[in-house]
Amino acid sequence: MNQLRSIQVLRAIAALAVVFFHLSPSSWTLGAAGVDLFFVISGFIMGTVGLRDSPGSFMSKRIVRIVPLYWAVTFAMCAVSLVPGLFSNFTFDMPRLFTSLFFIPFEDPQGKIWPLIVVGWTLNYEMFFYVLFALGLWLRRPIVAPVVAISGLVAAGWIFQPEQTIPHFYTNALLLEFAFGLLLSRAVFFKNAALGSALAVAGFIGILSLGLGSDTPDWRIIYWGLPAVAIVAGFVAIERAGMFPGQALLRPLERLGDASYSLYLTHGIVLGIISKFVGHGSVSSILIALTACIAVAMLSYYLFERPIGQILRGLITRPTRPKVAA
Repeated sequence: MNQLRSIQVLRAIAALAVVFFHLSPSSWTLGAAGVDLFFVISGFIMGTVGLRDSPGSFMSKRIVRIVPLYWAVTFAMCAVSLVPGLFSNFTFDMPRLFTSLFFIPFEDPQGKIWPLIVVGWTLNYEMFFYVLFALGLWLRRPIVAPVVAISGLVAAGWIFQPEQTIPHFYTNALLLEFAFGLLLSRAVFFKNAALGSALAVAGFIGILSLGLGSDTPDWRIIYWGLPAVAIVAGFVAIERAGMFPGQALLRPLERLGDASYSLYLTHGIVLGIISKFVGHGSVSSILIALTACIAVAMLSYYLFERPIGQILRGLITRPTRPKVAA
C-alpha cells in the first residue's frame, strides 16, 4: 500500500498537539488527545499493512521501528541528567532503566505508571498491542483475535478493578482505541468525500466540546477516543475519494508526520532545556520552544531514526545465500 498522506498529516497534528500540551498543560489540555489519535492510527495502520506479515517478521519490523530511537532518547536523558542543575527532578536507577527499556509498566516515585521518558507510557501500550496483533497473525485472525483480546481485557478491568500495576495498566479502556483502529481498517465506506468531511468535522468538534474541562480519565475513550476514530476515518475517506488537498499545500505537515515519532520522543528533553535558559509562558518562549522541538525532531529523523531504521531493516530482510557444495 502506498503511504497515505492523510495519515502522515494526522501524525503531525497528533505530535504537535502533544507538544503544545507539554508546553502549557493548563492552557492546552486538549493537546493530550494527540495520544488518542496516535492509538487509533496505529490500529488502522496495523490492520492495513500488517496483514501479510508472519508473526516474527511483523514483530521484527515493529521493534526496529520503535526501539532504537526510544533507547537512544532514554540513554540521552540519563546522560543529560548528570549535568548538575539541568534536570534536578529527573533521577534513575538500574531497575527503573531496565523496566523502561523493555516496556514493563512500573510506578515511579510519584505513583505514576511512567517510564523514565514520560511519554514512553504510550509505547508500553503500543508494544503490548503489537504482541496481540502478532498473536492474531499466528492464529490467522489478525483482526478478530486482538479485538476480542482487548475487549476481554477492558471488560475484566471494568469488572474487577485491579489495583496491581501491570493488571491495572493492561486493562485500561485506552486499549479499545487500537481495536477501533483495527476495525476501521476493514470499513467499507471509504472513498466518500462528503461522509469523510462530516466525520472529520464531527471528530474535531467532539474533541473540542466533549473534552473541555474533563477530569474523568475513565471516560477518555468517549470524549477523545471516539472523536479520534471519526477524524482518522474522515481524513482517509477524503483522500481515498481523491479530494485531499494538494501535496504542495500540506507538504510541510507530511514531512513533519514522517518525523512525528522523533518529535514525540525528543520534545520533552528540548522543552526542559529551553525552559532553563529561555523560561516559559510568554509568546516568544513558546515560539522558540516549538521551533527548537521541530528542528531537533527533523535532525533526529534524518540523522538517526531513518538511517538506523534502514540499516536494521536491511539486516532483517537480507536474503540468506544458499550454501554451495564443496
